[in-house]
Amino acid sequence: MKKSHLFLIIFLIIFSLSGWAQNKHKNPHNSNHFSCQKNMSFTGGLVAGLFLNELTTNKRQMYFAYNYNKNKWRLKKDFSNSHGLGFLNQTVVARFENPNGGRDFFVRINKRGNWFIDAPKRLRKVLKHKVKKHL
Repeated sequence: MKKSHLFLIIFLIIFSLSGWAQNKHKNPHNSNHFSCQKNMSFTGGLVAGLFLNELTTNKRQMYFAYNYNKNKWRLKKDFSNSHGLGFLNQTVVARFENPNGGRDFFVRINKRGNWFIDAPKRLRKVLKHKVKKHL
């Protein structure tokens, strides 16, 4: 998880808890008491959801380097953090080195199986075939 996302989540949790702590009830039969309990259950659910999401994610990352002699890409690194449950689908991110030295090409497959190919049109079919071959 990126630092900016983590900082934003912690910031929101702190302010939601401090807002709950500022409600001082003199009358125990006040109707605002129930909304405070909802706020705490929301915050607890948010924290639990973040931890469960980290436990159940399966990510696979591949890095392909370009071989100039053979004019093809070769798989250099292939690693995954599959600490989730076995029946969940994987999120795949494949990075292809640009032979011209520019921005690298990316192929992403989300958990639902949708493909996103960030490459020129002439290379999309080749890159998709490479990723399918190494899955």
